[in-house]
Amino acid sequence: MDNQNINTKKESKKKMNPLIFWPPTIILAIFVIAGALRTEQVGKIMTDMLYGMSDYFGWYLNLLSLILLLISVVFIVRKYGDIKIGGKDAEPMYTIPQWIAMTICGGIGTGLLFWAMGEPIYHFATPPAGAGVEAFSREAGIFAVSQAMWDWSFVQYATYTIPGIAWAILVNNKKMPLSYNSLVKFLFKKDIPWLANIFRVLTVFCICGCVSNSMGAGLLQIGGGLNSVFGIPQTALIWLIVAIVIAAIFVLSCVSGLGNGLKKLSTITMYLFFALMLYTLVTGNTTFIGKITSESIGNMIDNFATKTTMMNAMVPGETWSADWIVQYFASFIVYMPVMGMFFCRMAKGRTIRQFVLLNIGVPSIFCVIWIGIFGGQAIYLQTSGTMDIWAAVNEQGMQATVFQILQSLPLGKILCVVFLVAICFSFCTLADPMSSALATVCVDGLHIESEPPKNLKIIIGVVITAVAYTSVATGGLNSIKGLFVLVGLLMSVPGLFCLAASFKACRQVLHEKNYGCPENENENMELLEDKETV
Repeated sequence: MDNQNINTKKESKKKMNPLIFWPPTIILAIFVIAGALRTEQVGKIMTDMLYGMSDYFGWYLNLLSLILLLISVVFIVRKYGDIKIGGKDAEPMYTIPQWIAMTICGGIGTGLLFWAMGEPIYHFATPPAGAGVEAFSREAGIFAVSQAMWDWSFVQYATYTIPGIAWAILVNNKKMPLSYNSLVKFLFKKDIPWLANIFRVLTVFCICGCVSNSMGAGLLQIGGGLNSVFGIPQTALIWLIVAIVIAAIFVLSCVSGLGNGLKKLSTITMYLFFALMLYTLVTGNTTFIGKITSESIGNMIDNFATKTTMMNAMVPGETWSADWIVQYFASFIVYMPVMGMFFCRMAKGRTIRQFVLLNIGVPSIFCVIWIGIFGGQAIYLQTSGTMDIWAAVNEQGMQATVFQILQSLPLGKILCVVFLVAICFSFCTLADPMSSALATVCVDGLHIESEPPKNLKIIIGVVITAVAYTSVATGGLNSIKGLFVLVGLLMSVPGLFCLAASFKACRQVLHEKNYGCPENENENMELLEDKETV
């Protein structure tokens, strides 16, 4: 029997654990309903929680993010980097371009497209005290673009990659199922079901909420674009239609499996990204974009630690850090263990050094260039007097202003349409792996070579879509956003377990024969899956 048939058979035996999936889903639904019925009250509670927890714990999230980035260097320069994932004879499952496309698209969602133009304008107009610059000055412009570059690049992908090392070795070299049970058992040398199940329930709640929030933001962006380009009003019906279309795309991609759906969808999305970047660079003010991009990169390199840890010390009334870097880094930490699960599926046949360099370096460089082009063009429009973007943001909101910026370029309406498609596909390339990873968390003893049950992926896709639509239609989206810091704190616990497991796994397999891989891979895989219990 070939591997595909074996995996299909295994997949049919695996079922969702209802105690892992339904309780956090019901709690999330209750929270969304509460936000719909008491939007202002719940929103105020979440806002107060955001600022309060940022004041007390923001420093911890910022320092953890910086430490994860610095730790990534250890895996590159030390002997750990020589370890080959899957054993010395393992062959890569994906080509470098396919791997790059899935890594970039799988971590972006809708945020980068929206905030590449929006975030620099906010920092330009309202810089933090810690930056030491005046609003709308030259220094503020360089700070604004460089801070946005940093927020969306190296810290984000280091946060995702370090846990991926642990998962990659456990499932590809140690042949353990892709589950928290394996992680806990590996660290403590015994099963601790209650601890693993706490991590699983927490992950389902946090990831469903965060992906739904990302989809909700995408619905608002697409609604704003349809209104700006075609004059279609933003209504609950339009959001529902858009939500159904997006859900259909990412669910179909998800049930096709990582090697089919996401690989193809990511490739298409990357073509759209490069087309948008190239067109904006050529038709925008290329000289200004080039200058501010180069200066911003230099500023980012000179001040990367400060940009990661900036808080409101001795400026207690300032909320900049809570609104931006703390919330960003908290949301990255939320995805930390699950993104690691996604990344490890592309790791086989690569060394740890290749795994870290590509997963952090390539998408980060892409994000820096993207923000340099779009953020640079936005700053140019503001400083040249071509368009008062800051006034437009305050009057109409960022979601409408983004499309006004695009329409300032030649063939602006066509560009907006391409941008709308890119938003749709970009979210799908995030929701696809997250739905698959959540399905994996909800299934007991699933092996890396196997796909979670398709019906479970569909259920998760429907839940994410329903939460996103309900949040947007009722105005409760900000309530979910307020959860980011709280759930980031909670998810940092399993994230730290993954960090410890990454070091332990590397130390253990570095000097083992074939990097800890058994000689007869298929037989060992089947044996472990058959014996694995919760």
